[in-house]
Amino acid sequence: MRRLHGYRSLVVIVVVAIGALVYTFAVGNKPLLGLDLQGGVSVVLQPTGDVESDTLDEAITIIRQRVDALGVAEPEITRQGDNILIQIPGVKDKDRALALVGQTAELQFRPVLASNDPSVLEQGAPDTTPGNEPPAADPGSSTTTGAGEQGLGSVNGESAAGVAPVPRPLGDAETAQAETTTTTTPEGTTDTTAPATDTTATANTLSPDVCTTGVPASDTNPTGTVQLPQCEEGQLVAVYTVGPVALTGSALDTARATLLPSGEWVVNPVFKGGSDGIGLFNAAAAQCNPPSTTCPTGQLAIVLDGRVISAPVIQTSSFQADQIQVTGSFTEGDAKDLATSLKYGALPVELEQQQAQIVSATLGRDALDAGLTAGIVGMVLVALYMIAFYRLLGLLAILKLAIEGALLWSMISYLGTSNGLALTLAGITGIIVSIGVSVDSNVVYYEHLKEDVHNGRTVRSATDRAFHASFSTIVKADVASLIAAGLLWWLTVGPVRGFAFYLGLSTLLDLVASWMYMRPAVKLATRSPRLRAMPRLLGLPAEAPEPPERRGRGGAPARPTTGASR
Repeated sequence: MRRLHGYRSLVVIVVVAIGALVYTFAVGNKPLLGLDLQGGVSVVLQPTGDVESDTLDEAITIIRQRVDALGVAEPEITRQGDNILIQIPGVKDKDRALALVGQTAELQFRPVLASNDPSVLEQGAPDTTPGNEPPAADPGSSTTTGAGEQGLGSVNGESAAGVAPVPRPLGDAETAQAETTTTTTPEGTTDTTAPATDTTATANTLSPDVCTTGVPASDTNPTGTVQLPQCEEGQLVAVYTVGPVALTGSALDTARATLLPSGEWVVNPVFKGGSDGIGLFNAAAAQCNPPSTTCPTGQLAIVLDGRVISAPVIQTSSFQADQIQVTGSFTEGDAKDLATSLKYGALPVELEQQQAQIVSATLGRDALDAGLTAGIVGMVLVALYMIAFYRLLGLLAILKLAIEGALLWSMISYLGTSNGLALTLAGITGIIVSIGVSVDSNVVYYEHLKEDVHNGRTVRSATDRAFHASFSTIVKADVASLIAAGLLWWLTVGPVRGFAFYLGLSTLLDLVASWMYMRPAVKLATRSPRLRAMPRLLGLPAEAPEPPERRGRGGAPARPTTGASR
């Protein structure tokens, strides 16, 4: 047992490395690839005017929350001067990601003065002469809030109350239904009726491609009456004439998508308390219920980035801050998208897209293949070099690299699965550079060992002495690499931080492996009499013969004397 005591750390690190690797493959953990390796979305946003640094940092925080709500692991959201660079790796629905990230303006709530099918508006106001009125909505399609709470109502994420049903590109057999509202009569009975058709709509002044080009900021006057589009999948599905902004997203506290026991998805916005939160919303609700000259349709449009994302009907004039529902024929994705826009829609500064592109997964695969090829070539060359110069000790150095690789792979896979740590091409570069750091530790030790043997020490006595002398050098060199990696992480952004992180992580593993593996592994090899008899197999010089004066008769070693006589 005493003989094994000195090799306990060797057994521990080998068992841990093998166990971690087995666990990683057993549970299916694998590294999460970054944007440059698996493709994704890249967006550059720029402020429309001069902004303070703190304001831009606050905008970055809100954008990060909005992107995180997409369920994307490890998005890169960084500043480049006054610009904001957003890189979203591996997002499945790239068009949806671009749409949500592109929503950069302030969230607004505006009363709806009129709304209509864009195909009708392109030819002027709707014809409301007797016999040509738009068809009323089917009372059976009305949507009300549950649990006795009156709230906001919408159909498929929008409300078409007051106008003819709006065509929506959702499928051959699916069209949007106009919504009706539920009111309470003086007798206490419930009467479900369709709102009166609005006749105040004017000719459409929006460009046919407004959903792709966007609405200019000059055309979204917050204090006047403007026309704003509602878009879906890049297509114009409705045009709303809206009044001045009643409140902004700063009045909101949060929002969430909820699945009711009935299987219906709803959105629950929660407003802040006080006059600057629910007080502002109730003031807007009072304009729309009952309908008034400032809100004749009874609808309150939710506007983001110059587009109407929903226009629900207000069903009561007063609400509690946390008892509001936006109801309708939502899919899960519709409800979550609307909740995300409500929750993270208010930015302290207006931004515009300077660049938006989709990075091809094929290009990322080519980059990954190139990185892996470079790593394999580097490993092979290092292995040949170490074995050529150090023979068996060189093989032990390769095994040390294998142990570090198993631990590193397990850690990257675990962090990628649980914490969203992405492995980028720059990270792979950092790992490749760390191969040299690890091998350099072995070279320092082996050269100390060779020098001690050359100076007359035995291989066994030189093993421990050389390690303690060289480990001090190894620590100093690795700490220098850690300082460099830490400074890079602190002072840089984007891919360079990935390089710094993986270089630092690999360097820490080298320190651990040098102490727990390299020392006992070399000591175990040099304890073998057979290997000591063939020093060249160990990559070491032959032990120097003992001086003649230290030998007795017949070449036998001289018996040591103590200076005492019997």
